[in-house]
Amino acid sequence: MHNNHMLDRPYIQDILKHLQSFGYEPDKAKELLIQFYRSIKRTYGFSLNARDFSMLIHELNKAVHRKYDPTDSNQIFIGHLRGLI
Repeated sequence: MHNNHMLDRPYIQDILKHLQSFGYEPDKAKELLIQFYRSIKRTYGFSLNARDFSMLIHELNKAVHRKYDPTDSNQIFIGHLRGLI
């Protein structure tokens, strides 16, 4: 029997290497991959190379942790909706 775990695949290992090159620790890179992998794969499939896939993970992580700036016209305050989500 083959035990082919997702994190052992070359494509995933390459994504983790690229995330580490962006400055993430190995454990944090795995955490981010697991957090965003499914949504990116469903949206883009496997058409992205590992570097582009890791760039999307990096950009999503930055967007999720961005602080609200009321002077930025590209941001909408939804803090009052957090309890409903």
